[in-house]
Amino acid sequence: MKSAFQTFSTYLWSTGNAWTDLRLLLEGAVSLYENECTSLANTAAKEEKTETILAIDTIGTALYAIRARIQSM
Repeated sequence: MKSAFQTFSTYLWSTGNAWTDLRLLLEGAVSLYENECTSLANTAAKEEKTETILAIDTIGTALYAIRARIQSM
């Protein structure tokens, strides 16, 4: 029984650390997206590159959705 508790405790500790790492990685990705992709989207808009604009928007949507899910956990 004690071994099972230690295994479960180790699992919870590892999971908590993984969530922290994921959140930090995601915040970095969102920051990079906000700082760099906005200017890329503006350039694409000037050049009428609709597919590029949609791709950048889709990436942003995914990043914000993942961040919202992680924050709710």
